[in-house]
This record gives sequence, structure tokens and C-alpha cells, in this order.
Amino acid sequence: MSADFLARTAQLALHPALCLHQLDLPGRRALLVDLPQADLRRASFLDQRALGGARRDGGWLPIESVLAQADALAGRAPQAIFHIGHCGSTLLSRLLDHLPGVLGLREPLPLRSLAEAYEAQHRPTSAWSPAQVDRLLAAVLGLLDRRFDDVRHVVVKATSSCNALAAPWLLRFSEARAVALRIPLRAWLATILKSPDATADALRFAPSRLAALHAILGRDDLRLHEHGLGEVLALGWIGECARMANLAADAGIAPRLLRLDFETLLADPRGVLARVAAHLRIDAPAASLDVACAAELGRYAKATEHAYSAVDRAADLAESQRRFGAEIESGIALARRLVAMPALARIANELD
Repeated sequence: MSADFLARTAQLALHPALCLHQLDLPGRRALLVDLPQADLRRASFLDQRALGGARRDGGWLPIESVLAQADALAGRAPQAIFHIGHCGSTLLSRLLDHLPGVLGLREPLPLRSLAEAYEAQHRPTSAWSPAQVDRLLAAVLGLLDRRFDDVRHVVVKATSSCNALAAPWLLRFSEARAVALRIPLRAWLATILKSPDATADALRFAPSRLAALHAILGRDDLRLHEHGLGEVLALGWIGECARMANLAADAGIAPRLLRLDFETLLADPRGVLARVAAHLRIDAPAASLDVACAAELGRYAKATEHAYSAVDRAADLAESQRRFGAEIESGIALARRLVAMPALARIANELD
């Protein structure tokens, strides 16, 4: 950590390039790394890949010193994209990045730590009290909302494991708005099952997603070990989609949370981008919408050097449904039984 970097950490509010890269909550420290705006824009994910193997100025600081600096940013929060995973959230984030004055931050690692702390805060094993978690929430979101001189809107795409933050994010910050991206269950299962990495991620998140579903149902008799792979994945999809559907029905949140289907985005990307921009109160001249669509469509959003068309996606999904048909159908069958329950009525029409 250079002397210049250390000096700038005393004025975090003024230096958006000092990226809050990681939180080590057990160790009560925070990692700050110098990431210029160009690097932030380029990154598909703000994890180790964002560092690009380059030597970066930065270092770990006691978390209390970072929280003290972030207190000056209290009351600020960026706009957000929440999602179920592998449903076009990176594409939407990149499209928004082309609109004037928008900076997209994709999957900052501190949100993952914050989501884990939020879900654990009432457990006896939690090292952080609810009041401390609330301060962490305000600090992390305030730091994410710092803006470079040419930025008027920061739009953060959270990791799909961070959906527990949607309610406190929108309830605590009355000016915050969000988009919740979803995808029909059948297409989502085919998308997840065709990728071993995506399947591993979904299985890792399955326990917390089932806990969310238990809370919605008011019962806890669903057991992961009693279900096959397709059913376990379907339980996670049900929990997350029901969580967002219920938030969108909450009178205090509904006007600020736009639920959006990925298939709708694919069918009319320009129109949906304009709708999302209006919802997030972002000025979107017609020319900027055209530039965004020309720049991003037809490429794989997570690795933009690769072409990926609607035809390629359809072929991939068809092949996955051929290979994993039994798992997909078992997941759909379980979902059909569960969405017959009144508590899940809001997502009953979202399976296919």
C-alpha cells in the first residue's frame, strides 16, 4: 500500500476509484484496491478477475476505519439489478452502461459477505448484531454509490446469492430503485444443467434459497436430501422468484421494483432497455439505445469476445433439454405441486 493510497483512504468519499473489493467479516477488515473507472467498466465480475493479474495499489484496512469513513455517505445507495442467475443480468448491466452518465458495477464481492451477514444476523452464532449489520449495509451501499465526475447513476448488479439484500436495500433507502430479472423455470433448469459450474453454484446456494422458501411457506418440512438434482434446483428457483414476487407486491416497494422476464428482454431489447432506464430514472436518448443494442447484442455478455446469438442460445437449450430431460421434468413436476399453494400463487404462471 503506497503512501499516496493510504492518504486517499482518509477521504474515501472523494475517491470512487478506491474500490471496496472484499470484506473479511470474521477478521474485521476490508480490502481496498485502486480500480480506475475504465477497469470497473470493463469487468464482467468485480472479483479477482477484475484485477487482471496486474499489480494494483491497495491493501487491507481495519473495518472500523472504513465504516467511519463510510458514515459520511449514509443515506446513499445505488440502483440495483437482482436476479436468479444466468438470466441476462450481465447483458442488461452492459446495455445500461452505454447510456449517458451510467456506471455499472457487476457483482461486487462485498455484497456476498453482506448477504451472508444479513441472513445470519439473528442466529446465536452471528458475530455481527442486527444493528452492526445495518451499519454495514449503509456503509457498503454508500461506498458503491460514489461517482466519478461524469457519472450520474451507479447501477449495481448483485450476485444471485444476494437477493436477501433486496428488501433491506429498498426499505432502508427510499430513493433506491431496482430491477428483478427472472427466467421461466424450464429454460432456467436447462441453462443451469448444461454448465457444471452453474450447477455447482446453484447447489451451493440451495440451502439459503430453501430457507427463504421455508419462510415464505411458513413450514420447514422440505428437505434437500430427499430430492434429486432437478428438484433441488427447482426449489431454489421457487424460493428466489417467490421472494421477488412478494416484494413487488409490497405497497412500500412495488413502485420501485420492476420485475422483468429475460425472454421479454431478448424479444425486444431496445424497448425493454428504454423501459428499464425510465424505471431507474435514467435519461436514455434514442441514439444511446441504438448504440447500446448495436454494441452488446450478439455477444456473450460474460465474455464479450465470444459471439452468441439467439440461435446459439436456442440450440444450447434444446441440447440441454435432450440431455437432462429427466431432471428438468422432475423439477417442473415438483414446482407444479408447490405453486398450487396460496403462498406461491404469484409465480404459478412462470414455470414455462
